Amino acid sequence: MMNILARFWDLLRVAFLEGMLHRTEDGQRLGVFSRRGSGANLMFVGITGCMVGLVWIVQRAHFELDALTATSEVLEVQEGETSDGDAVYQLTLKWTHENGTTHVTTPRVRASYYNVPVGTELDIKYDPDDPKDVRVETQDGPWYFPRWILIGSLMSFVMGRLLRGNPEA
Repeated sequence: MMNILARFWDLLRVAFLEGMLHRTEDGQRLGVFSRRGSGANLMFVGITGCMVGLVWIVQRAHFELDALTATSEVLEVQEGETSDGDAVYQLTLKWTHENGTTHVTTPRVRASYYNVPVGTELDIKYDPDDPKDVRVETQDGPWYFPRWILIGSLMSFVMGRLLRGNPEA
């Protein structure tokens, strides 16, 4: 295990040196637009993206393991706008906790696919310890964005590794 961590740390150090500092381990300058430096930059971005994707997946898995499912009723749909001018909607939902308590909640997420008529029933998942943490079930599911971040990051890392090559120090 220590050998794997040591090799990973060496990979990070070399990718940072070659990509961000444009230098080799012995201090030799690479050019700003060198192939080796650009490849190291892509590898560094890929590693960083993988860590973000993995943290997001772990967070989602933690929520999914503890979450309970309920059916909610849409009480209100508020329309908003992104900085690009796209329409987004925020829902106000009424649902009943497993212990019989009725809650009115506005999920933290605003999305374009929330344009549903008032009175619509939607499946939600909520954290029983924190009923304010409500997530509306979507067609894409909870793993859509973390999955694409992870795939894109792995592709970036592989392309960077191919571009960087295997230099002899």
